[in-house]
Amino acid sequence: MGDNGRPSKKPKFSNNSDRESNNDDGEEKDYSKLEWKLDHPNRPLCVCPNRRVFLETFSAFYEQAQDFLIAIAEPVCRPELIHEYSLTRNSLYAAASAGLKAETIISVLNKLSKAKLEKPLIDFIHDATANYGKVKLVLKNNRYFVESSFPEVLNTLLKDYYICKAKISTTITTNNGGEFEIYPKEVETVKQRCSQNGLNYPMLEEYDYRNDNANPNVGMELKPQAHATIRPYQEKSLSTMFGNGRARSGIIVLPCGAGKSLVGVSAASTIGKSCLCLATNAVSVDQWVYQFKLWSTIRDERICRFKSDCKEEATEMLIRRKNNAAGVVVVTTYSMLGCGGNRSGESKNIIEEIKSREWGLILMDEVHVAPAESFRNVIGFTKSHCKLGLTATLVREDDKISDLYFLIGPKLYEANWMDLAKRGYIANVLCAEVRCEMTKEFLAEYKKKENSNNRKQALYLMNPNKFRMCEYLIQFHEQQRRGDKIIVFADNLFTLTEYATKLRKPMIYGATSQAETRKILEEFKTNPDLNTVFMSRVGDNSLDIPEANVIIEISWHGASRRQEAQRLGRILRAKKSKEKHNAFFYSLVSIDTQEIDSAAKRQQFLVNQGYSYKVVTRLQLPNFPPLGSGALSYDRLEDQRVLLKKVLSANEDTVGAIDPPVEDVDDVIDVNEESTSRRHKNGKGQIKRKPKDQAKRHPLFRNR
Repeated sequence: MGDNGRPSKKPKFSNNSDRESNNDDGEEKDYSKLEWKLDHPNRPLCVCPNRRVFLETFSAFYEQAQDFLIAIAEPVCRPELIHEYSLTRNSLYAAASAGLKAETIISVLNKLSKAKLEKPLIDFIHDATANYGKVKLVLKNNRYFVESSFPEVLNTLLKDYYICKAKISTTITTNNGGEFEIYPKEVETVKQRCSQNGLNYPMLEEYDYRNDNANPNVGMELKPQAHATIRPYQEKSLSTMFGNGRARSGIIVLPCGAGKSLVGVSAASTIGKSCLCLATNAVSVDQWVYQFKLWSTIRDERICRFKSDCKEEATEMLIRRKNNAAGVVVVTTYSMLGCGGNRSGESKNIIEEIKSREWGLILMDEVHVAPAESFRNVIGFTKSHCKLGLTATLVREDDKISDLYFLIGPKLYEANWMDLAKRGYIANVLCAEVRCEMTKEFLAEYKKKENSNNRKQALYLMNPNKFRMCEYLIQFHEQQRRGDKIIVFADNLFTLTEYATKLRKPMIYGATSQAETRKILEEFKTNPDLNTVFMSRVGDNSLDIPEANVIIEISWHGASRRQEAQRLGRILRAKKSKEKHNAFFYSLVSIDTQEIDSAAKRQQFLVNQGYSYKVVTRLQLPNFPPLGSGALSYDRLEDQRVLLKKVLSANEDTVGAIDPPVEDVDDVIDVNEESTSRRHKNGKGQIKRKPKDQAKRHPLFRNR
């Protein structure tokens, strides 16, 4: 530490500080000597000194205890009988921001706990909640101010080098504290320095929207049908946001199909001020506009889309009618605002207008993408009184997920997936990992060292036994269970094309135009003769297909837990069927390959939500001929050898091709079709231009 509180170099904070707080250090802990209460069998919680909390789901007080734990702790794992939670600094700060005092938390925990609470745990709860509300971040007249009613806290902040560097104005101090203005571009740095990982004065962001007379109203309310549709868990999530009569920034976690859009529209309607809604892609933008019009009374002239193929609406509303006194709702994508590159003059004007406005609410769909380097700057340059993040999967494979706690705010609410399924709010899904033996010749080639990773991947994806299993499952759900609608997912484009072409099914991937996509999906929804569609990763999220109730995975993106959950989410919409399981999720895995390891890692998030995967090595479906009794593709050894030759003769680029991430960017390059809103980016976040020479493009994308 240098002079004036200046660090010798820029500090790096651990993003796992809440996991650190359990302090297990890899050692086994012996809790057999805990002081158990005489009536401990009647109490639902076991509260351990390492801040882990275990809840008995069979307790008579389960529901009350679960509601309390959701407010104060992070869910770790929620199988059928025992749920595990963790008390963290972030979760306790969220509890304090909801109005729970340390004494209340300790008192209720003590009442529900089977053993007496130990002093280190009590001290931790006091310490984690002690600084709540001592520092506020306030937006006034499009300028950010740091406020505190505690002079000693204000002095502590101003001794920090980075906070002092971010300060614009002279500090205004009184006996009751004071305030100072900071540069908008330094808001993220200041919030990070004030977080639990830094000075431990997390910044409170609350919006007194009812008394905000400076910003105009949008003039929208929820429709009566929306009030009638809102479910109890949605009400709970909204009450955590508006519990004290003000709007609190934070994150709401609900499973796919559980009505996140209705929660978002309800929040925007309650605040009633200008709202900037951020989505992940162009399809999602259209769906959000539809949801706003479905659930609220917003007028057409008060809502607009801003995406690569639709700028006129935003130009009309934000530029030509700039002096209109009414509030507005703008729906766009993270990429449209966050990605670099050359912009058209029209887009630059719209973005500058978005930057200059004071927003009542920023509504962030799929908020888990926000910590990405190319997207997080959007949070910095858009000025808002309140931020609400929505997601089904608060998980990333890097270490940035905890950044959301200072970028957006604490987690306000997280629903229990299995409870919603039991109550019929989402589908009851049967998950199965179907293991397929590699044929001898494919396995022999897979084991050869000279074959590249791409080639080996193609070998286990095109494993004839896996192909036959996929075809068999499609036949069962199309023929035996009439009415089932099936999505087959494959990240690898070589695999996707081979499967879909051989089985004569339509496919949707990166080069499929939006017009063709809409046509295929409409047929899939309404045509009883079209019951299966193949999709690449472009179908992982944002496609609204409530009719789908079967997923078959044949290829995926590494060990991504989020992708596994997102794909399950495609079939989670509540179903009319009252069967024990009314949706089915199959993951096809080739035995003796690296797929086994990646499949186990992918499943971890859903296992923690209470799902269990049935491992199947020999499949026998009810009231259906066994596998091998009917004609399937590649039954004959000669056909398998032809397939093997095709896999081995294909070039490296072809067998390893995957779709780029689904993005929506501006007119950085020529746009020939709506579908070309998906781009490749280099490491610096700039957009790479596609080669215009068709011969240089992947064969699947030529002449599309």
